[in-house]
Amino acid sequence: MTMVELMRMTKAELQELHIACVKGFTELDPRKNLWVHTRFCSFNIGDFDLDRESKFGLGPPLYDNLTPKLDRCMVSFAVNVISVKVTESDRGYPISVYGTVVARDTIDYRCVYLFRRAREDPQIINSKDDMLTLIGPRRGLVQLDNIYFELNLRVKGDAGDEDFSNGVVVLHVGPYDPEPITRVLSSWLSRVELVLATVESPVAASLEVNVLKGAAPFSGKICAGTSENPKTQMIVYDSRDTKSGSSVVLTRNLVAVPAPDDDEDEIGVNVRFLDDGDDVDDEDTGTLVKLAYPAEEQVCCHRAWELQVKVSWTAILCKPMAKHVLTRGTSMPRDYTCPRYAPRF
Repeated sequence: MTMVELMRMTKAELQELHIACVKGFTELDPRKNLWVHTRFCSFNIGDFDLDRESKFGLGPPLYDNLTPKLDRCMVSFAVNVISVKVTESDRGYPISVYGTVVARDTIDYRCVYLFRRAREDPQIINSKDDMLTLIGPRRGLVQLDNIYFELNLRVKGDAGDEDFSNGVVVLHVGPYDPEPITRVLSSWLSRVELVLATVESPVAASLEVNVLKGAAPFSGKICAGTSENPKTQMIVYDSRDTKSGSSVVLTRNLVAVPAPDDDEDEIGVNVRFLDDGDDVDDEDTGTLVKLAYPAEEQVCCHRAWELQVKVSWTAILCKPMAKHVLTRGTSMPRDYTCPRYAPRF
């Protein structure tokens, strides 16, 4: 169905199409004994490709190339995904997890992948303290309205694979809070915890790390965040999960950092190098590097390594909401709801 055909449909036809699509992913959650929607459906999703990846990318280089028109498009809030953990597993530990975790924001409601593993390449989770090895987001997640996190995870087993975590977690727009926010999805065979941090007046810091001296690959962890506080820092590299040479391949390289109102304050990103056994929650552990705009690189030493940290600074922009999105928002059926309780036999 083309966009023109979709726009020509009556409101009643759009509502019926939405209901048909939603029924396709309304499933019985055995953990709650409830019927739930396992995918995003907060506007009319009739003929909306839920698997299409967002193509909206990074903004222009910070300040230098910003026209007055683009400056007005800079967003007020963005969100960093600090971590995603399986804090409860009905199958115990260790477990082999694969599937996807995606984020959707009001830029286009398309998929921004945070975790994406095929069955042939699962992640081993050894305890409730282990984090999923995230791969994104590749652009800033814009908080103009709610942000939706869609989980579709499965676990490999000797007797066959099983649905492990399915559903949608919503980060609602609310008063700005500098502290990280926790959201939980308890479903199927697990309890998954997302830790998120809102960033005010955000810009994007895209990182790159290279080994200048010392045996490659770099062995340890690299964290990055908006401050020296470990609660705001995310793991962007773990040598146990990655393979790299002289160029340290970060599993995720983008951090949304605040642009302060006070001209005397700096726009900066904090990068911390840790050994394998170090506690990531201890702010006194490791080697801390702070890069402040407009600096683009800094060299530091950590144990036997000399490391180069490079950063590119770009704006985080929004765009006008597409007409078809507005149409979808106004054509939601009001009289259709998912049955809440499962039948008991």
